[in-house]
Amino acid sequence: SVALDVPWQDEVCCDSPIAYTYIEEGTSQSDLNLPQSPRCKFRSSSAESKPPVSLGGKSLRTCLDVLCGFDESWSNLTCDLKSSGLSSGMMKPIRMAVSLQQISPENDTDYHASEHQVVCDAEDSLMCSIHLNSTRISAVRLTVNVSNVLAPPVLLRISPRSVKPSPPFNLSHVQTVEGDLIVSWKEPLDFSDDLLAYEIRYSHENTNKNTHKNWQVVSALEKPNVSVDLKPLLKYAIQVRCTTQTQLWSDWSDPYYITLNKVSYIPQMVVARAGDNVTVYCVLNGQSANANTAMWSLNRRVPLDPSLYHPVNQRVRQSTPSNSLRHICLITCVTNGDIDTMTCRWENKEWEIVKFRSKSAEMSCDEMEERVRGGEDVGEMGHECMPIKTTEKVCTFHPLKMNCYKLWLELHTRLGVIRCKPVYVSPINHVKPHPPTDVTAVSRSGGILRVTWKQPSLPVEGLQCQFRYYLLDKPVWVTWAEVEVPDMCQIYVVQVRCMHTSGIGYWSEWSESVHSTAQNSRAPERGPDFWRIRQDDPDRNQSNITLLFESFSANWNTYCVDGFIVQHQASNGSVLRRQIDMVSSYSFEWNQELHIVTVEAYNSLGSSVNNVNMTLEKQPKRKKKGINRTFQQSLRECNLLSIQQ
Repeated sequence: SVALDVPWQDEVCCDSPIAYTYIEEGTSQSDLNLPQSPRCKFRSSSAESKPPVSLGGKSLRTCLDVLCGFDESWSNLTCDLKSSGLSSGMMKPIRMAVSLQQISPENDTDYHASEHQVVCDAEDSLMCSIHLNSTRISAVRLTVNVSNVLAPPVLLRISPRSVKPSPPFNLSHVQTVEGDLIVSWKEPLDFSDDLLAYEIRYSHENTNKNTHKNWQVVSALEKPNVSVDLKPLLKYAIQVRCTTQTQLWSDWSDPYYITLNKVSYIPQMVVARAGDNVTVYCVLNGQSANANTAMWSLNRRVPLDPSLYHPVNQRVRQSTPSNSLRHICLITCVTNGDIDTMTCRWENKEWEIVKFRSKSAEMSCDEMEERVRGGEDVGEMGHECMPIKTTEKVCTFHPLKMNCYKLWLELHTRLGVIRCKPVYVSPINHVKPHPPTDVTAVSRSGGILRVTWKQPSLPVEGLQCQFRYYLLDKPVWVTWAEVEVPDMCQIYVVQVRCMHTSGIGYWSEWSESVHSTAQNSRAPERGPDFWRIRQDDPDRNQSNITLLFESFSANWNTYCVDGFIVQHQASNGSVLRRQIDMVSSYSFEWNQELHIVTVEAYNSLGSSVNNVNMTLEKQPKRKKKGINRTFQQSLRECNLLSIQQ
């Protein structure tokens, strides 16, 4: 018989022997439409279908569902039999038995039955298993017996044991010049010869919980690569798994992480011989990108001619720079204020490991550059500057030679040494002086803010300086060489810095901040006008006096007012003077004895002599108490008294 693949499922229906048990005497089997003996038939059998056995108009048969398959370890074959619900005319339990026997191949067409056989029996339902204890087993013969009626044997083919594959490994990604992001991986080594299918899933990291959710899955992949659409500036985790024809999936691979920048360059670095044409692609990551608006520049400084680049698609723009363009060394140098040390820094995001090289010559930089351009080997080779840490991009020259330095970066590759276009530096032209000291700021009459300072001694050729200032309560910097201020009495915060008088080099750091002071020409002319508010406390025989000062109009172009002096003169002749800021009100307690209050305005040159005096005296008692109470009540409600001079 033909061997069938596992898993295998079918239905077997068997005539019931009860039909042969109750045949009336003298009645032939042909009259009852009975075959010579009971029979079983599988539904998938191609044999001609015959009507089921019936008795008294009722069908007498038993039907069972049969399902055979392997367990997870592929070491046992299990067959499950149970009533299909199509049995009829049966009142007694169904008795069934199953035989499973291993079959080994003798040749390509013949099989040999082994001695390993399992027989199981039960009523109504049955599950029977046989252990596959030999690698040479190629089939198992299944024999079903239902109520002593034997079904035709079935040969079940045993395919090679299915093993769960290892997960894919070595995930990587590339970005094409069309902007597509391709994720690829290596297939498991133990299944490299089998036809594999893959499934990939990816998700970006939840920034709040540092977890991955909402996996996006791409299935039914037959090649070990796939194009994925990722958003920029998000950290994605990507995993892959695979399966064989047995439909057993591997575990998910180790996660592979990708974070796209807003812009990608293809290639990120290229090494070419002189004269070679190089094309670079700029990929704008993100759905809203528009390559038509992208602009190219050399070394992030010099814009390229638009004729050198054009868009490839909505997200990609390519550029083929001219052969005349050469990588410029992005080297900047600063000479310290003592002019004895020069520190040079460089940018090399494009090159991972570079050497900083230098030459010095006793000549001007213009002469040195011209002679080098003419092919001369000019200058003395300086020491090789190798940063201690890879993150450091700085080299220091000490002591200094005051003429010219030629500086460049070197990259060693398989094609030879690549050198960027050198820069020529004269230390005296890159001085950053020390900041000025002893800064003072004085507001003078006429509205002039005068700032003085002590400038650093170097460079000896001289310095130019500038200062900046802002109002103390309005911190917005204003920079001037000289300045008129609208209010000489305001306090200004002032800083000063300097640079070489030629205008080349660097500005120094700003000096420490100082606060301006007013330069008064004389003392204030008069004190402020004021009102009083009086609140009496009859129980304590005291009053609270509040002075309200009128907005003070001083002569702001000749003098300033720093504050007020309140003088209290008691009836016994004692005097108390209290200095206060220039405020809008002032309160004190009065014991209701005769008291004279005088308010003066003062500054650094003295106080005013033309002042307002206020006399406080106790109110006389009235003979009629009702009138006195009414008057006190009106004082509490109004409390505005005229000034006595």
